[in-house]
Amino acid sequence: MSRHLPSYLHTLRKQWGLSQPELAALFDVTASAMSRFENLSRTPTAELVIGAEVIFGHSAKEVFPALYQDIARRIVERARVLQSSLEPRTDSATREKLRLLDEIIERIEPTKLPI
Repeated sequence: MSRHLPSYLHTLRKQWGLSQPELAALFDVTASAMSRFENLSRTPTAELVIGAEVIFGHSAKEVFPALYQDIARRIVERARVLQSSLEPRTDSATREKLRLLDEIIERIEPTKLPI
């Protein structure tokens, strides 16, 4: 995973006065694992990403911007590949799929994501 942007999990934990062991207890992980999640040496699990939103009231995009951007870039790349493979087809189901792929690419265009 790219480490060019931070995880704000550490910042939010400190902001609310929680220790690593306390936050780890909320996520049911060890303090050591929490440390690795905070410094992005371990990719957050789905439970951690959703749990951070539940605990702090911030979206995954806000708490884990590097993770969010990496995933968004990969999805756009795959959407473009799928789009290319579907373009020769003209049936209505394919047109609907292409519309979705266009929306994904437009919504998450790499130019909209900081580098």
